[in-house]
Amino acid sequence: MKIPINTNVLSKYNLTLGQYLVLLSSYYSLNYDSIRKELIDKGLAEANLFHDFPPIISDNTKSLIAKIIIESDDKLLSCPIKDFEALAETLQQYYPEGNKAGKTYLWRSTVDVIAQKLRTLIVKHDFIFTEEEAMQAVEEYVSSFKPPYTYMHTLQNFILYTKKENGKYEIESLFMTIIENNREASTLTEEQSLTSPNAFDLHDCYDAIGGDWQG
Repeated sequence: MKIPINTNVLSKYNLTLGQYLVLLSSYYSLNYDSIRKELIDKGLAEANLFHDFPPIISDNTKSLIAKIIIESDDKLLSCPIKDFEALAETLQQYYPEGNKAGKTYLWRSTVDVIAQKLRTLIVKHDFIFTEEEAMQAVEEYVSSFKPPYTYMHTLQNFILYTKKENGKYEIESLFMTIIENNREASTLTEEQSLTSPNAFDLHDCYDAIGGDWQG
């Protein structure tokens, strides 16, 4: 079962997201006490000492919720990539192993984090790409540096980095930039090949076989 939620539609009926979720839980006759206990037993939430509901959730649980939302999006169904974890493992191989010099974070991060970053580009930023484009972008980026890779971004930040400036969140993706540049270069090359002196010419073809050119 899939339950879509469109905040534009909610606004049409003068409902907030929170109000709709409460109504939705009542619509499906969900038992608050039982669900709260189940979530606490699973370690996904903690009891709220001041209110019966909602329970308190950790950052890890918030990350899980974000992951579920991303993976449930219809945009992934039309994406040419079917196994993001496999692609993440492939992209990791272009990066050095271990930690970035003087830092505690890994060059390659984890498969789950990289796969989630790739999905996020598609779902939240409407950027569709192929496995070949992804591998080419990472290979080009890493090969442009030499050890100890001082100014090179880690794989996860190369794919997608979110920063807050002036109270607003902005994204940075060298991954997207390289793919877009490669697409533009490919298009330019194709256009040049069609207009070059050595390009295939139907006039020459007709002359070669002794025919009359009428077009």
